[in-house]
Amino acid sequence: MRSRPLVFLALLLPLLLAPALAPRAAGAAAPPSTVAGGLRVMHTARYRVHTDLEYALAEDLGRRMDAMYDEYARRLSNFDAPRSGSKFDVYLFARRKDYLKFVGPGMANTFGVTVPDLNIVASFLEEQGRDNLRATLKHEAFHQFAHSVIHKNLPPWLDEGMAVMFQEGIWTGRSFRLGQVPPRRVRQLRHDIANGRVVDFRQMMTLPLEQWNAATERDRFAGGRNYNQSWAMCHFLVYAGEDGKPKYRARFLDMLKRIQNGTDASEAFKQAFSPNVEGFQAKFTQWASTLSATPDATLIERQNILADVLAMASKRGRRFDAVAEFRDAMVRTGWQGTYSNGDLEWETDPNPRVYFRALDGRDYARDEFYFDLRPGAPLPDVVLNSPGQIRLRTVFHDKPGGGGIEHEVLVEGAAR
Repeated sequence: MRSRPLVFLALLLPLLLAPALAPRAAGAAAPPSTVAGGLRVMHTARYRVHTDLEYALAEDLGRRMDAMYDEYARRLSNFDAPRSGSKFDVYLFARRKDYLKFVGPGMANTFGVTVPDLNIVASFLEEQGRDNLRATLKHEAFHQFAHSVIHKNLPPWLDEGMAVMFQEGIWTGRSFRLGQVPPRRVRQLRHDIANGRVVDFRQMMTLPLEQWNAATERDRFAGGRNYNQSWAMCHFLVYAGEDGKPKYRARFLDMLKRIQNGTDASEAFKQAFSPNVEGFQAKFTQWASTLSATPDATLIERQNILADVLAMASKRGRRFDAVAEFRDAMVRTGWQGTYSNGDLEWETDPNPRVYFRALDGRDYARDEFYFDLRPGAPLPDVVLNSPGQIRLRTVFHDKPGGGGIEHEVLVEGAAR
């Protein structure tokens, strides 16, 4: 893609609901001002956000992006962040058609883009919803940051892998919890290993951006596998170790520093690690066989599954007055749902009680897991407030234009 501005594509593959989910996925921002084209511009500490989103959502996104920027800067403190006062530009649209009008029809398979040469990130709300929009911004804003402080030509496996690591960070209301391993990424990685879909590491590490983007535009599921593999490779180099002590992280940062100083990425890997890429792949494969999802990410997936069931039940005219009634209905019918992502299909736990229990197997008490009515919402919030776990609130919204119900899972606090 060097014949046009360098662009990074956000290919988010959320849990896709199979057709039959039935018994058988810094401070407050400054007030916005109006600019040409119908977009407001809202100034945060680090960004100029050009948007037509509702103000409360735009303000929340701006606040999270500032916090995520601080996380980028803290984790990459060996690199000089942009000077104080300089800001990045972000364009957020309510509708997909306005996003495509801005970025061009060639980006039709994307949920967000970064154009580092123009210092722009763009995304939209429609279709992907609030949760995925937030993930897109964490991902794309990392590209914007990395282009400014590390190097403008990071190899895709490294650039995308780090972006997905930050994308998976969980916002607690004050900061981000990084190092998350979502269950869906473990499933995808093991599926790809079992089916010989893992790209040879030498090929992956030398894949040019043009070919990476072309693969994504040609087949979003194949592109998604590349994103997942690059995430796993970077996660391994940053977090793998023993007794909570990362084994390779210092050398990973050394590699990035060498790239920043002008060393070719392949040579930088050789100098920081070794030329033995095959050994890297062998150790990675062994590590991947024991990789498990992190507790916070597991709880969030469970909330998403229950929210999908509640939305589908509502569409069919079924509502529940209490979590216990909802649980008993799922248990009585032996409910089990099927999700799909390309050729990967997986089923929810055959025992639906799992979704109403803490990670230690204890049933939630009535005051730990309950519905909370919210005026104007299509469904009550689902609140999880159990000792020793991250505290979650699942919130439902009507999709624009009467297209059904969407939901987002918000963290209300973190366990000590």
